[in-house]
Formats: sequence, C-alpha cells, structure tokens
Amino acid sequence: MEAKEVVQKGYDLFGSGDMETFFGEIIHNDITWTFPGEEGKHPLAGVHKGKENFIANMSKIPEYWDNFMVTPQAMISEGNKVFALVKGTADGMDTMFGHYFEVENNQMKVMMTFDDTLTAFNAMKK
Repeated sequence: MEAKEVVQKGYDLFGSGDMETFFGEIIHNDITWTFPGEEGKHPLAGVHKGKENFIANMSKIPEYWDNFMVTPQAMISEGNKVFALVKGTADGMDTMFGHYFEVENNQMKVMMTFDDTLTAFNAMKK
C-alpha cells in the first residue's frame, strides 16, 4: 500500500469509529505523535511516544469535543511522507488542520499536528 493510501485508510477508520482497527493495524508500535504547544495549556500538547501513549492521548478527544471529526480535503505524498490538509469539525468548531505523517511498513510511525489550536481550545467542553 502507498503511504497516502495508509493515511487515507487511517482517516476512514477514525471517521467511522473503528478505533480497534485504527489502533491495531494503522498505528506503528513505535509511533511518535508531536502536538506542538506548551504542555498543560492544551490537553494534547507534547511529544507522545509509543502506541500506548498515542492511544491514551487520542482517547481524550471525546472528553473535550462533542462530535469531533477530521476529514481530509487534500493530501500530498512523497515517498513515505504525507501531508494532509484536514477539515476539523466539532460542536462549536469548523476549521482547517494540517497533519504530517511518515509511514513505515504500512503503518503511521510519525504524526505531527499543525492544528488551529485557538479555535479547537475555544470549542472545548468546559
């Protein structure tokens, strides 16, 4: 599978709520997810290493946003690297995100999010 196809499959699984397959098949055991920002100021900020840490942090999303959804609008792929322009929505949020991936063995091994943190923060459940 091409890197772009792996990333698209990841968004499809995430969007359908099939987290078991998403975490089990698409996420590399040694994933590193970087969510820029000062830890403690945004609940997802930090460098999250390893599948268990990734799962623990991704699992926080429903705690903070109702009806959260990410929908790829465009992807650029070069070798094992993919950049996705993503529409991010939730109750009180409608914005654009940028997500960067590196794929290894048909799994996401690196993810960096470049999200509209202000809009996302303002839409968080208080």
